[in-house]
Amino acid sequence: MAVSGSERRVVIVDDSRTIQAMLDNAFSVRADFRVVGFCSDAESAVEMIRRLMPDLVTIDLCMPYLDGAALLDMIRDLKDVCKIVVSDTAVTKMLLTSKLIEAGASACLGKSELVRSPETFFRKINAAIASVGKEKRHHPVVPSGAVLARAEPGRVAQERSLPSFPVPADETARLEVIRVKALANASREAQFDLITKHVAKVTAFPACLLTFIDRDTQWIKSAHGLDTESTPRHQAFCNYTISQGGAFVVADTAADERFSRNPLVTGAPHIRSYAGHPVITSDGVSIAALCVIDTRVRTASRQVLDQLADMAGIIAEMINQRAPVAA
Repeated sequence: MAVSGSERRVVIVDDSRTIQAMLDNAFSVRADFRVVGFCSDAESAVEMIRRLMPDLVTIDLCMPYLDGAALLDMIRDLKDVCKIVVSDTAVTKMLLTSKLIEAGASACLGKSELVRSPETFFRKINAAIASVGKEKRHHPVVPSGAVLARAEPGRVAQERSLPSFPVPADETARLEVIRVKALANASREAQFDLITKHVAKVTAFPACLLTFIDRDTQWIKSAHGLDTESTPRHQAFCNYTISQGGAFVVADTAADERFSRNPLVTGAPHIRSYAGHPVITSDGVSIAALCVIDTRVRTASRQVLDQLADMAGIIAEMINQRAPVAA
């Protein structure tokens, strides 16, 4: 799904999964914003921000190892990125707010303000973005280190569009595990097929999938009720599942701005509802997603989510015990 020119691309930096989800939900219901990445610590955030070059970064003030003030200093040179510190502590201490602004913050907003008055919160965000004075881009800029599309003979390589999906904080580690254990493929395995068949049966969803996402492709390693081997990564609902610590649910894709124009919604297999749970290895890496889908609007029950979580845990153990594949 391409990012329209009117959308502001957002990276959320916060070590609280709850706050990440709260901000994600707040941005997702607004047509002029799209969350493209999450980070839980400042060091990971620097790499992601420089790679994605978002329009807006929301920054938690208190994080492990390096705080929000340190992160501001590390990305001080990115003048076109609007940097918002989201912290109740910052907005209640004038001296601290002043120091953060001097360090490069465009504004300091309170988390409680988002809950009390979302319209005021976003009015301030829009004002901060306007103050950056960034001109609207007609073509995405590829950050340093980004991969260029392979050129065809006689043609100049074209820049790849920037991702319009969340990028997990553990992206580098995740891709390495997938590579080492040779999971980026659609080769079916009986142990996984038994699980997807079981989940589809006990949840009464028509289809259950186990997906592994590499840099560009969503590989459907196992599927019950759907005959598809892969999709482009930018179409994958499971990008959202692997980017957060728990279940990800969409009750009505047609009513969700993030997915309403997705080809998997507007065309075959006509996904109308989705529920997924990340498969998290013993090292804490969200390596895959186990999900169920339906062609009708429905809300996943607690029993469905519990079943996904339990089976995702079993898959994680299978992957933990899987031997690395020789290069």
